[in-house]
Amino acid sequence: MPEPEPECPDSATYAVTFRAVWNASSHGNQPPFPSGAHFSRVAGAAHAPEVSFWSSGGIATPGIENMAETGSVSSLCREIDAEADRGGSTTCVRGSEASFPSPGSVGLIFEATAEHPLMTLVSMIAPSPDWFVGVSGMPLMEAGGCWMERIGVELIGYDSGTDSGATFTARNADVTPHEPIGLIQELPASVREEPFAELTLSLVEEPG
Repeated sequence: MPEPEPECPDSATYAVTFRAVWNASSHGNQPPFPSGAHFSRVAGAAHAPEVSFWSSGGIATPGIENMAETGSVSSLCREIDAEADRGGSTTCVRGSEASFPSPGSVGLIFEATAEHPLMTLVSMIAPSPDWFVGVSGMPLMEAGGCWMERIGVELIGYDSGTDSGATFTARNADVTPHEPIGLIQELPASVREEPFAELTLSLVEEPG
């Protein structure tokens, strides 16, 4: 008789690499590429399928707004940790670097569980009015219920819909009411979906 398939573990640990690729020529230099280009601290969580912290077409929460406009993840992490208290997510995961240049890269450790098999992770494009990159509800398990060993995804830029600035260094210009999150319309259409960064996950541990 064939041996039974091994059961998939209830949790998994991933080594995550966030590689910034945004540079002076990657997005057409319009609006002009800013000096000191960088990304803010990376933050997010693993969560249940019914939970969402942001989505394209949705309205930014105060945490997403603050992250996209200032790079601070404190408010977003409070939103995530409140969801964790309700059982819908893990607690907030923060990268160790408060900011890092583009091009450049940072790494972090990310844990998920069978109850929380989706990943949401974000970082501010900086400087910018309210632009950011990230994934929302990205699956970490195969359709059959086992953890993916390696995941790679390109991160395009999003506008959080909370500031109407048209250049990377524009002054604050709050939008009231907030507009839906969407692609950065100020970028040329030819490069609007070019990646600002790349995310790579490698499964490093499968606790039983």
